Amino acid sequence: MKIKKMIQFILFTAVIFSLTGCGKSYEKKIEERYGIEIEGADNDTLKIIDEYFSKLPKGFVSELEKYEGIDDRKIFIKINDEKGMYDFSSDIAKGDYWTIGASDDMDMGLGYCTMYSIWYNVTRRKDTDGILEDWDSYNPVGFQYGDSDTYSKYAFSENNYENAYFISDGTINHKLSDMGGYFAVMMRAGKNIESMLEQCPKIRAKAEYLCKEIERAFNTVDENAYWNSCFGDI
Repeated sequence: MKIKKMIQFILFTAVIFSLTGCGKSYEKKIEERYGIEIEGADNDTLKIIDEYFSKLPKGFVSELEKYEGIDDRKIFIKINDEKGMYDFSSDIAKGDYWTIGASDDMDMGLGYCTMYSIWYNVTRRKDTDGILEDWDSYNPVGFQYGDSDTYSKYAFSENNYENAYFISDGTINHKLSDMGGYFAVMMRAGKNIESMLEQCPKIRAKAEYLCKEIERAFNTVDENAYWNSCFGDI
């Protein structure tokens, strides 16, 4: 009788663990919650990933991962020890691969990679309307990406507000880095981005255009998306 009760207790406990997820690792819970895969992250890094993805609109990650006719794509996040680095690649059949260096500021890398996934998702759609097609018109007249020496005067600094078009010198070299830099800092709402948008009209114009285009391209995004909170309207 005691053995029978013990077996029943074990089975009951197993069911509870299965239903509540109590027996799963933190990594597995995050993967299942957001539909992503993670490699090489310790608990501190997992907390950063969890917090970052919790800010994204409900259903956005799933929409971001899918292409027409391909439903099993995923975002694969690999963490390494190279602080401040990020790398992105995309396989239309399997998913997007984000490689990011572990650090307290790795949410910036997550932001960059998210923007890269946004751009690749929209531009590869079968019936795409494109995204950020007018981006260049928000840059200085005659500007070309790749010449940071000539155009560094347009990067944000404490001495350059009115004539700042770029978040940093590094974003002057590549269009996608420029877009990614904007998205990354907007996902850090509350960390000085608000004052930058208040003081830099050209940066604000680019940020507003970026938000409107993402909202236009994704059904799961509206004016309540977290990145809009950097304007102080939410």
